[in-house]
Amino acid sequence: MKKLVAYCILLIVLVVFTSNVPQQHTVLDPSSDLKFGVKIGILPTGGITQYALFFYKNNRLMGKQPISKEELVKIGTGRWPIPRTTKFHDFFKENDFYEDTLENGDIIDYGAAFDSLWKVRFQYHPMKQGKEEGWSNGEYKPSLKQQKYIYNRYGVRGYDQDYFSDTSFFKLLKDVMNPEWIKHYKSLR
Repeated sequence: MKKLVAYCILLIVLVVFTSNVPQQHTVLDPSSDLKFGVKIGILPTGGITQYALFFYKNNRLMGKQPISKEELVKIGTGRWPIPRTTKFHDFFKENDFYEDTLENGDIIDYGAAFDSLWKVRFQYHPMKQGKEEGWSNGEYKPSLKQQKYIYNRYGVRGYDQDYFSDTSFFKLLKDVMNPEWIKHYKSLR
């Protein structure tokens, strides 16, 4: 019985010790790839944004996994391992997606970028009865000029089906925090 207790204590100590060791960030296998994506709309889940991971092998889509924003951030910053692997990788750092300071000294909080994504699609927040304004020049979808701009800049055509993914995902997150981008986008009538 004493041996069993000693083994349990040893196991607990090992688990506690290894959980405090910083995770090693590794280079990804070039034949495998993970991409992040977001879809914006009034979704069957009851939300207005849906995040997903896209798994590729040799440039071929192998699967898609819906995830929460919180899970995406933990995986994207390398705090959680890449699903289906034991590897950690900081995708946010790789894509220069961190807090930054503008020339005028304002700090861009990229955490707020996630909360602004709906504004690209909607004129008013669809769940807050018109109390919060978006940037779209159409009530439930952007104006034709805005749609064309989004297609040319991000490659997204149909909002209810398409995801802003891969480099477009990070580009959009940076853009929605850029006052000049917002001003230009709103001007497309």
